[in-house]
Amino acid sequence: MKGLKIFTNEDFGDILVINIDNKPYFEGVKVAKILGYNNPHAAISRHCKQPGLTFREVGVVTGNKKDGSIANQKVSKIFISEGNLYRLIVKSKKEEAEKFECWVMDEVLPSIRSDGGYVKSDDFIVKILDSYVKQKSYCEKLINDLNNYKPYINIGQTVARSDDSISIGAFAKLLNSLGLDIGRNRLFQWFRDNGYIMKQNGENQPKQVYIDMGLFKIRQMAITTSEGISIKITTYVTGKGQLYFIKKLKGDFLDEEVCGYF
Repeated sequence: MKGLKIFTNEDFGDILVINIDNKPYFEGVKVAKILGYNNPHAAISRHCKQPGLTFREVGVVTGNKKDGSIANQKVSKIFISEGNLYRLIVKSKKEEAEKFECWVMDEVLPSIRSDGGYVKSDDFIVKILDSYVKQKSYCEKLINDLNNYKPYINIGQTVARSDDSISIGAFAKLLNSLGLDIGRNRLFQWFRDNGYIMKQNGENQPKQVYIDMGLFKIRQMAITTSEGISIKITTYVTGKGQLYFIKKLKGDFLDEEVCGYF
């Protein structure tokens, strides 16, 4: 085909580029595969725009004829414009996308231009690259945020899988590890103020409705004193209750972003 070029890279293999109206069009399916799309045709349909898509027949070597000459077969391939090429790069989640973009920008396009071919609009390049940089920066921020909050995610997963109940004091320490220095006494006060716990016979006891909900457990212990045997009641927060109250407490004390992981 007139105006067809093959560009080779040791990492990406061969890519066909054709010239249409003095503009480069790239082998779409091959580009999509390089960029990690599982379904190249679907990716092209989803991310690429018309005009900028075209089908062309190219000759593919299939072997040798009986007389020893090369056997060619005409195959229809989809080619995408430079703008659509960048759209696929920007949407790619593969780490090699940036390396591929550098190869295209630093080697492929300069080679095309040196032959007197298509000259790209500088303004368009700036817009495409600016979009790419912004999206890349945003993805890096999300990854950084995820790493920062990973300890809290691990805590939430551990609590959710645990059948163990913990005392109010231990729960206060857990909250402290999440950035809330509320303390045991203030936590008891919060439970009382919000109607979860009541004072009964000098003991902090959860209301039955919240025990039935599985948020609290109580343990009774017989204690022998000089006045006889008395029953001491200790309140514990269940694993389910810990997650429940972390979400409740976030509105009053905790970092909204941290609690969003629970």
